[in-house]
Amino acid sequence: MAKYRQVVSNEKRGSKQDKSTTGRPAEVQIPIAPVPTQEVRDLPPGKNWPPVAMLMAVHNEEAVIAQKLEATLAQDYPGRLMIFVGCDNCSDQSWPILQDFARRFPDQVFASENPSRMGKPNTINRLFEELSLEPDLMLWLTDASVMPATDCLSQLVYPTLTEDHLVLVDAQQIHHGLQKQGISRSEDTYIGREARLKVAESLVYGHVIGPFGGCYTLQADFFRPVPSNFLVDDFFLCMSAYEAGGRGISSPSAKAYEAVGQSMEGEFRRKMRIATGNWQNLTRFKSLWWPPTSALAYSFFSHKVLRWISPMLALLMFTCLSILAFGLGNYWAYAMLYSLSALILIPSILDFGLSFLGVDLLIFRHWRYFLTMNLALLLGFFRFINGVQSNVWQPSQRHND
Repeated sequence: MAKYRQVVSNEKRGSKQDKSTTGRPAEVQIPIAPVPTQEVRDLPPGKNWPPVAMLMAVHNEEAVIAQKLEATLAQDYPGRLMIFVGCDNCSDQSWPILQDFARRFPDQVFASENPSRMGKPNTINRLFEELSLEPDLMLWLTDASVMPATDCLSQLVYPTLTEDHLVLVDAQQIHHGLQKQGISRSEDTYIGREARLKVAESLVYGHVIGPFGGCYTLQADFFRPVPSNFLVDDFFLCMSAYEAGGRGISSPSAKAYEAVGQSMEGEFRRKMRIATGNWQNLTRFKSLWWPPTSALAYSFFSHKVLRWISPMLALLMFTCLSILAFGLGNYWAYAMLYSLSALILIPSILDFGLSFLGVDLLIFRHWRYFLTMNLALLLGFFRFINGVQSNVWQPSQRHND
């Protein structure tokens, strides 16, 4: 971790700390300023750039798939890059576009089609099963809507050649298309701070607690098939690698670009699906977060578990206040219940009403976004309790928002 630690700590020494992460260890509070790009230097003696197989599942991505493949083919990666794309029973022009690229680049682009909808995790499983595994093969897992910078792949692979047991590296996803209307600024604020937290955890604890999922690399030896009903494949693959003894980090140098979500409804559905998948992974990988005594377990528990149970804790608090107020007639419980209700609901109601008048106040929008996404977490938990039979879903089309 020496070089990686130095890259981030140099930036910390001339920047104010981010006060948004209070409550976590002091060393995790990191600067808001961008972390400088790490230079890809000469490889250590005896190391070579490994072959890379990009795995990507596509469903109705005609608007971005050509741009995605062009950006992938334009990578400055010194090693061999192969592109494997699974078309998940598309009903638009995605499959003809993929066939065209496969004809133009027959030694590099390999496209295949599912006869029926399989979902992203099952499509990725199929693509992996069809690979001819080579020594030191690296997988590049990415989404069609995420556009990598020219040096993105090099920046993702390089740390694995210089750090022991490092098998997963996540990229920074940079948003574009921010607008005054909608939730784009709220979503960007949340994702930006989440990204900085992931970099800090990589620095301090040596593990990123799940990649963003849109652009990351994983050593092929650490790939494990995703269960057919699991909704969040990237977190499953990351934790499976940790179970097998690997490490993963969020690289401040690898950059990819994606359109930010604009629709509250669209992001609500997306967050609810992710929340359901989070609980699947939470129960599957309990041994990695309990007891929270190791660096990995503490980071997992403090970052993810407490976050995922926060809506239930809030619901429990209101239930207890209601019992005290209405069941026992406690005056202070009455006062606290109504005060908290007003504090929570009034800003959201104001934002909802003002938006119809064309007035967008960021502080109110942030608050409504926060409440809505916590509601998605709560509903995702209930969906998990009811059981998940399939991981096939309709991907969000952020580029169309």
